[in-house]
Amino acid sequence: MPQAPVSDLEFLAVLRDAVDRYFAAVDAWELIYKRFYRLPGAAKVSADLVAEQREFEARRRELAALAPRARQLCLRFNQPDIFGGLTHVSLGEYAPQARAESAVGNSERNAVMACLIELTVACRAEAAGLPPGRPAEEKPSLLERIVEFLS
Repeated sequence: MPQAPVSDLEFLAVLRDAVDRYFAAVDAWELIYKRFYRLPGAAKVSADLVAEQREFEARRRELAALAPRARQLCLRFNQPDIFGGLTHVSLGEYAPQARAESAVGNSERNAVMACLIELTVACRAEAAGLPPGRPAEEKPSLLERIVEFLS
């Protein structure tokens, strides 16, 4: 049975949930990884990380499936495409005793959330029929008011 097309706002809600679950999976993986002394870049996942690795890979696949449409929205609304880069995170590259930062840093997380907010605002404005780039409550400039007055 064919599915009905999902609106941009509904898609952004799904994308936001997927990003939140992906960040949670990264955090859970790193929490377990930091419990023991480990060698960096091990080719095989240790037994204590199997469940977290499986969850991380499932969330990565979910996000990768949403990335093409997110890329199209970013291009349409002149936002940087940062969703594709999220799927290329490599966990366990450093030993836990050598690095305290997350594989997905706070600045990258903030940039993703800011992009999601900007896309949501732009989609709502488009759905309301507003011209792109002008919020609903923004007043026209002095020059625009003069031109409107004279015409």
